[in-house]
Amino acid sequence: MSNCYRHLLLGAIALLVTQAAIPQGNGKTATLGNARAGATLLSYDQLSACLQQRDELGQRKLRLEAERATLDRERTELLRSDEALKAERAKVDQMNATAADIHKRNQALSQQISEFNRRVASFDAASPSGPAGDRQRRSLERDKAALEKSAAELDAERAALGPDAEQLIKGHQARAMQRDAAAADWNTRNAALTKAVDGYQSELSEWQADCEGRTYREDDEKLIKSGK
Repeated sequence: MSNCYRHLLLGAIALLVTQAAIPQGNGKTATLGNARAGATLLSYDQLSACLQQRDELGQRKLRLEAERATLDRERTELLRSDEALKAERAKVDQMNATAADIHKRNQALSQQISEFNRRVASFDAASPSGPAGDRQRRSLERDKAALEKSAAELDAERAALGPDAEQLIKGHQARAMQRDAAAADWNTRNAALTKAVDGYQSELSEWQADCEGRTYREDDEKLIKSGK
């Protein structure tokens, strides 16, 4: 081997040694979560994907928790509304029952008045005289007084319901319809949230299987966070 060739070879070896000695970072590793036995080292691309997915899952968790808190507050309000409507419903039911009874008795009274008027017309047409006529006249007067008393009682019961009874009933019906619409909307959003949570849990399980417990190079993490 010539001296010239030997010098070239030694120079090449020296260059290789010098290149091998160039620092490649601190060589330290870290773990995503708790270390997992037998887990392989994450490559740069794998680490980048794991970190990105971890951040996305973290942000999604916050959104899901916020939405759950909102739905829980609305559920409490709906339950409170149910209690108020329940108490109001008892009052409305009583009003409806009273109104129905008054209407039924008023119809019966109308029939009695019609029958009374027929009897009066018949009496006037016959114009009976003597004791028999006097007895019929007194009977009609007693019946008239009884009918007038029944009519007065019904008027008093109508007044007792109050002029705002119908408005109260209509208002209750409107509030009940609003509550039903709010409950239907809540159920729809709650079902959607449940589905979203299931999707989150599925992706979290995938991340845990693919990423959690695996080691990675700290230098790779620094480069990824720096955007390089």
